[in-house]
Formats: sequence, C-alpha cells, structure tokens
Amino acid sequence: MSKLLFITLGLFLLVPATLPAQKDSLQGRFYQIGYNTGYASVDNFIFKDDDYYYEVYFNKIQVLYRIKSGKINYDFIFQPEVNRAQHKLFNPWFAGNPDVYSEQREIWKRFKYINEYIFNCGVLLKTHLNTSLELYALASLGPGYFDEGTERMAKGIGFSDNLATGLHYNFYEKWVLDVRLGYRHVSNAEIKQPNAGYDALEYNLGLAYRL
Repeated sequence: MSKLLFITLGLFLLVPATLPAQKDSLQGRFYQIGYNTGYASVDNFIFKDDDYYYEVYFNKIQVLYRIKSGKINYDFIFQPEVNRAQHKLFNPWFAGNPDVYSEQREIWKRFKYINEYIFNCGVLLKTHLNTSLELYALASLGPGYFDEGTERMAKGIGFSDNLATGLHYNFYEKWVLDVRLGYRHVSNAEIKQPNAGYDALEYNLGLAYRL
C-alpha cells in the first residue's frame, strides 16, 4: 500500500518545473482547520482477510501548519481522532497457541466494538494542479488508547501509522473539500501481546476552513 505514496510523489514530478512558486503569507503559521470522517476495512478491493472482521469509522479534527511554501508546500498535520471499530474473529485457530489462549478464544469470537482515541501527527506535501485543486501525499503516526483487546492486539496503548494520497478542492475563498485514500496500520509496538495489529484500506471525506 505504500505504492499510494509513491504514485502521488510521482505525480508531483509531472508538474512542470516552470510553474512559479506560490507566494503566500501562510509560511510559519497555522492556516487551516477541518473535520474529516471516514471508513476503513480489512476487506477491500486490494486485499482481504477471511480469519477476522475489522472495520473502523473515523472522526478526525485536522489542523495544518505551513512549514514551507513553494512549488511543493510542506505542512505539519495535527490530527486527534475518536474512532469506533467493529471486530469479530472467524477462524479460532488463528488466535495463537491454544494452550495459552484457550479461555480468551471464546471471548475473541464474539462481535465487539472498540473505541479508539488517537493523536496523530505527520507531514503533508501539496502541489497545485490549478488555482482551485491541490494534490497531496500524507504520512503520519501517533499514539492512542484502545479500550478493547482482540486476538490481534491487546487492550491499552497502541500506535496508528498512515500513508495516504488525496485532493484539496478550494471553493468560496475560505473553504476546502478534502478527499483521501490511504493505508492504515494499527499495532502496539510489542508493548503487549498479542500484537499482530490491523491493516486496512481507508477512505476519508472532509471539510476545512482557511484561517
């Protein structure tokens, strides 16, 4: 799924080098705040896992800080999230050593909800396709708390890693429509076991306001 990031970076190279640098007063300041909602699943058009079911619905606040303005703009992205996931184990033999997890196996087979509280930070690279449309690539990670455990990830502290490509469409001077496709990996960095984590394809739609 890192191909998404490489594809976007490749598209940046297609933007003519003769394009003038975008002169603006955004550099060195927070300039955009928005809300994104979205959905991710382990079953999608790229990959599928029949051993378990995992879907997550996102609620994200996003704040952008301009590091550098130019032909390619560099932004910090600050992204607190409150997400609601759904999980169910289909294949009980997937859940590790039967002697170690025999009692937990029956619990993991039940359908459950998982609340995720995450603070992601990252870098966003943007380039103008025209006066209204911007193409971007995003990479972010951050810690979080997961209030239920499963056969793939223990309850408690975990980490969310994200790669994405997207478009920002600017309209009515101050408003921005955000459309994004990305890859998301969640695990707990071996703090606890189990730690197989979740890999999912993510879709996002958002609305932002230019400060």
